Amino acid sequence: MFYRIADIEGIGVDYARKLEKAGVTTTEHLLAKAHDPKARGLLAAQTGIGEKFLAQWVAMANLMRVKGIGRQYSELLLAVGVDSTSKLLAAKPQELVRLMDEQQKARKLVGGVPKLAEVEQWQNELRAPAFAHAK
Repeated sequence: MFYRIADIEGIGVDYARKLEKAGVTTTEHLLAKAHDPKARGLLAAQTGIGEKFLAQWVAMANLMRVKGIGRQYSELLLAVGVDSTSKLLAAKPQELVRLMDEQQKARKLVGGVPKLAEVEQWQNELRAPAFAHAK
């Protein structure tokens, strides 16, 4: 599942314009053009956007590929240290829900915290062969 680049939390109008000028209009484009540190460095030089921001947005775009995560939950997952689908898959669902609940109470990042069943569904999707082929 891919989104417009401006759908990533933290990418405002100015950053979106810079990315669009570099040919990055969707999360799919961002993942393709900034998939590793070298590529992020090139995109940073091309856009004037810091590599730290690009790395964060790439992590969020990667998580947003999982059905049901979307822009807000990707930000919440990042806040608890889950910055990749492999970390999401390795996490214990109950612990992850607990951590997200704590982070939400402290920072009010999203409207609510996903339920345990949602987190388990995310992990099930990541285990599916179809997801592996969609990378």
